Amino acid sequence: MTMKSLLLGAAAGIAAIGTAQAADLPMTKGEAVEYVKVCSAFGPGFFYIPGSDTCLKIGGEIRADYRVFGGTGFSRDDNRSAFGTQGRIWFDARTETEWGLLRSYFQINASGRTASATGLGTQNKFEVDKAFIQFGGLTAGYAHSFFGFYDNDYGNTIWAPYYAESSTVNLLAYTAQFGGGFSATLSIEDGRDHRADNTFAPFQNANGDLVGYRRGGQQFPDVVGQLRLDQSWGGLAVQAAIHQNRSGENFSIDTDGDGIADTDVINPHKSKVGWAVGATALVKIPAIEEGHFIVEGQYANGATHYLGSGNTISGTSDYYLAPVGVFGQGKAGKGWSVVAELGGNITPVLNANLVGSYIDTKYDNAWGGGLDYGVKEYTIAGNLTYTIVKGLTVGLEVAYTREQTDNSLISAAEGETAAVFKDVKRNVWQAGVRLKRKF
Repeated sequence: MTMKSLLLGAAAGIAAIGTAQAADLPMTKGEAVEYVKVCSAFGPGFFYIPGSDTCLKIGGEIRADYRVFGGTGFSRDDNRSAFGTQGRIWFDARTETEWGLLRSYFQINASGRTASATGLGTQNKFEVDKAFIQFGGLTAGYAHSFFGFYDNDYGNTIWAPYYAESSTVNLLAYTAQFGGGFSATLSIEDGRDHRADNTFAPFQNANGDLVGYRRGGQQFPDVVGQLRLDQSWGGLAVQAAIHQNRSGENFSIDTDGDGIADTDVINPHKSKVGWAVGATALVKIPAIEEGHFIVEGQYANGATHYLGSGNTISGTSDYYLAPVGVFGQGKAGKGWSVVAELGGNITPVLNANLVGSYIDTKYDNAWGGGLDYGVKEYTIAGNLTYTIVKGLTVGLEVAYTREQTDNSLISAAEGETAAVFKDVKRNVWQAGVRLKRKF
């Protein structure tokens, strides 16, 4: 027998043994592949999270803004042109349960190189836009206030201000549905999110009296209620809110420059409840795709944040305190505001909106010595948005704002020098372009 015959015989033997052992091994299957499935129950873009009955939608957009400003009242520290970029991403998860829809929504915005008025201290800015849970009629978390619905459902300006409740707040709310499109909501909202301003530094008024205001801590939250009717032709809503105004601890300042704080108490303890009421009307225009006319108005006493007062050029507080012993103390700001919008798609790729808004606020004896403070402001804005391709748009907006401030504080006191007050009128216009990619 040759060496070649021996090698072939050995190989055949080993193969036979291997085959016999392999026959004794258990047969196994490959791991099952679970593919992502489309979820059509909640509209386009949702898919089932693998291994669950929860539907998820992930979306986002990039905004690139380019603006110019003009008008009166500008200083060398103010920008006359400004560029900005913002990225947004959101997650919408929904599950049908035997108790109703369970939903969670989260959105975060990231602004690139946000600049101060002078361009110093630029930085990237990340902020939570919304984060809330809905279960049946319950809404809990960081969501849009239930006072009005213009800002949340429409509010179709690109940059221009308008005067209405436009805040996302921490809240706990319940909405009851009664059929026929009628619903009622009771919402408990954090009052700290409904403050138009926080602190005024102390100074001397025209009479030499010390004036100042430091806001105190919150004792109870805001209470907001809304009745709403939604129909195919449009909708109606009425809403009301109560809001606490409370001063902080007393404080004093050194007015004579001797290094010792004077004993003048310029922040007397006050705690009062402000309120606001409003109404919204929406009419849909069937002759135009997404055509609509909506108007929302509100009146407030001691709760001017609900008027959109923080959106004015000057910005105003919910509350002013007169100095001790001067024509009383604790004067609440009051006023009214209105916003109206007409809009829709002129063509399938061209959308247009025209928005007008007005606010009138007054603060009796705000500075003491009988000096009332007041702000009247209106804004008119128009924009066109053209869809270049699906998901990519370019928008152009032009807006004009006029403000009149009565008894505006021009300069604070130094030592015994009293502050100066005068009526101020300002006109501001802005124009700009926004490129937006949405996915």
